Amino acid sequence: MRLPRRIPYHTAMGLLLTGRRLSAQEALAVGLVNEVTAPEKLLDAARRWAQEMLACSPVALRATKEAAVQGLDLPLDEALGTVFPGMRALRQSEDYMEGARAFAEKRRPVWKGR
Repeated sequence: MRLPRRIPYHTAMGLLLTGRRLSAQEALAVGLVNEVTAPEKLLDAARRWAQEMLACSPVALRATKEAAVQGLDLPLDEALGTVFPGMRALRQSEDYMEGARAFAEKRRPVWKGR
């Protein structure tokens, strides 16, 4: 049920109906994975992804994940019109104001996670 919702329909159906496996490069090409790396560089890649996420506001990350995951279960129009609790919390957070201030002051934000 999930595969046709994640990758192009015809690609998903081809895989489901034949049992064929995707190579890492094919998975990357259809958007099933974000990155392909050599096994010996896996930890470096994971650390880089973690650092990129750590550079973001924790409140914004929670709100984004909540909206993305819960929005999948809704029709698109409804999901776009929904203010999820995390988004409400984000708009009332110190991080929300810090992001705007840092942008205006052309500096990196200092996130507090609240």
